[in-house]
Amino acid sequence: MTGLAITYWGGSGTIALTARAIAGAAAEAGAEVYLMDVQHPEDVDWDLLQRAGAILMGSPTYMGGVAAGYKTFLEATGSTIWLERRWKDKLAGGFTCGIQQAGDKLATLKSLAVFAAQHGMLWVGQEVIGAPVFPERAGLNSSGTFLGLAVEQADEGRLRPGCDASARLFGARVAGSLARWG
Repeated sequence: MTGLAITYWGGSGTIALTARAIAGAAAEAGAEVYLMDVQHPEDVDWDLLQRAGAILMGSPTYMGGVAAGYKTFLEATGSTIWLERRWKDKLAGGFTCGIQQAGDKLATLKSLAVFAAQHGMLWVGQEVIGAPVFPERAGLNSSGTFLGLAVEQADEGRLRPGCDASARLFGARVAGSLARWG
């Protein structure tokens, strides 16, 4: 198994920006990266996901949970992939966004982590400690969420600097995890 597949679905564009930031840092760290917008489940490259050593899952937090568009992708794995344990022992991780700094994004990450556990995947979380613990790290992991990456809605088509830096650190972490255990 090789490569990092970053699957995502998003409405406002923030998730796509986050996926690209994660992908850029993971590629710089040496990972072979595949970005996969799962807006149209019929276009999903299931063979590529099968070959990947790690799969990241990205969805905005809508009404306290995974967006329906991304949930459609998740549910499409239930027949064969889940029953045959095809993703067992792959690395997994999640990322989400919301309008507010916290905004129940943890509920989305928990849902993604449970999904990964049901598939027998191994979860990689966010490890960055930001401010106020380390004042010099202002903006990094600003929500204090360690289960996965949680960013705020983008401004004018760009991630906020702390969110962008956090996404890049998360991408490098997942790439390092894939090199170590993938």
